[in-house]
Amino acid sequence: MGRNILKRIIYVLPIVGVISFTGLVIYGYSKGIFHSVQSLQDFIKQFGEYAVFIFIFLQILQVIVPILPGGISTVVGMLMFGNVQGLLYSYVGLIIGEIIFYWLARYYGKSFARLILTKKRYLKFEKMLDRPEKGIKRLMIITLLVPFAPDDLVCLVAGLTDLPFKEYMKILLIFKFWSVATYGYAVLFLFNRFLIG
Repeated sequence: MGRNILKRIIYVLPIVGVISFTGLVIYGYSKGIFHSVQSLQDFIKQFGEYAVFIFIFLQILQVIVPILPGGISTVVGMLMFGNVQGLLYSYVGLIIGEIIFYWLARYYGKSFARLILTKKRYLKFEKMLDRPEKGIKRLMIITLLVPFAPDDLVCLVAGLTDLPFKEYMKILLIFKFWSVATYGYAVLFLFNRFLIG
């Protein structure tokens, strides 16, 4: 009896987490936290010495429930903590988020994908599932190498295929940094050129 209750708790907890995260995002938008780089910076700064941990947490959250257009949150980190440190904090948060993403997809299957994806993105997601393991590996590498490609979606797909976690992590650790750095510096350049300069 106790084991069944524990199983139910383990099954329900991440779903409650995703719903709570979504609620946090909606709250953030209603309070204006995610309306601009400045407002997000001001929100993070108020946590003082814990600001780094809050930023990493927001990056983990960004994978599951996107709170800002891609790359913007990385730029927030780069502007707050310096280009190199901000990039590293962003990378760490996104890697943790992608690991959680993989295991949520593996454990809950398509029901998790339906919970977090729009109908249009879910249809794209379903098409990707037909690829063999080698195809998923190749697709993962390509989407991590090409800036603005839907790499989070491919990571979700990877969790529902036969791709072993070890292989998934190898690709993720090698290519995610390139993705984060390219994205971050590209958006930072545009930000400096058109919004500041």
